Amino acid sequence: MIAMYDSGLGGLSVWRAVRAALPGWPITYLADQAYCPYGPRSREEIIDRALTVGRYLISQGATILVVACNTATTAAITAMREEFTLPIVGIEPAIKPAAAMSRTGRIAVLATEYTLASDRVKTLLDAHAGDVDVLRRAGHGWVEQVEAGELSGERTRALVRRVVEPLMGENIDHIALGCTHYPFLEPLIREVTGDAIRLYDPAEAIARRVGELIRQHGFDSQADGYCRFITTAEDAGEMALRLPQLIGQPFPVESVPLA
Repeated sequence: MIAMYDSGLGGLSVWRAVRAALPGWPITYLADQAYCPYGPRSREEIIDRALTVGRYLISQGATILVVACNTATTAAITAMREEFTLPIVGIEPAIKPAAAMSRTGRIAVLATEYTLASDRVKTLLDAHAGDVDVLRRAGHGWVEQVEAGELSGERTRALVRRVVEPLMGENIDHIALGCTHYPFLEPLIREVTGDAIRLYDPAEAIARRVGELIRQHGFDSQADGYCRFITTAEDAGEMALRLPQLIGQPFPVESVPLA
């Protein structure tokens, strides 16, 4: 079973890609909505949540674990790999392809403040963007708008424009999305950028990596395509309400409080 988790609903952008690439595989998705958003939390708190969630998903039969959250990957994936023996896939901003494809030599990265300030992003920049100017911008309030299902309202539009419009005078030609919530706001981003600027969403690359690990480890597909959705929030109804909006179909949602 493929297990994936995020602080909330943003990782459903990764779920869509994994589901499309591996339709026969059962997938369990956990949204840690009781602690969402992760961005303002300390590294120690994010690590504690990652280990708690990881232990729970392994107890439920996970054979591959996908950390479908840039902030959790940045803060906790090393600790998770030290504690757990199953294959773990993290996610990070697609700085490498964006920098490699840039013709203007200027790109932008949109992510949470925590991710943008992390050593992991600094390492990516040092390794892959030495000759490229990288503008780092935080999407303040974007995660909360996606969690609320407000993908196209005027408040969300204003929050997106506040970040993206100033970039249009900076001669950038690529934008790397560094938060799994942000792809759900791509239509609003496109209202500002048009089609001239390429957006990089790493979800498909994550799906390919999951497929590679399945083959490398010789995991047999259980082929029933069963999907399970869990929230750590007390009320599962809110997440159930958002699933058709975000992934195009309804599913039952369980509430599992994880202390």
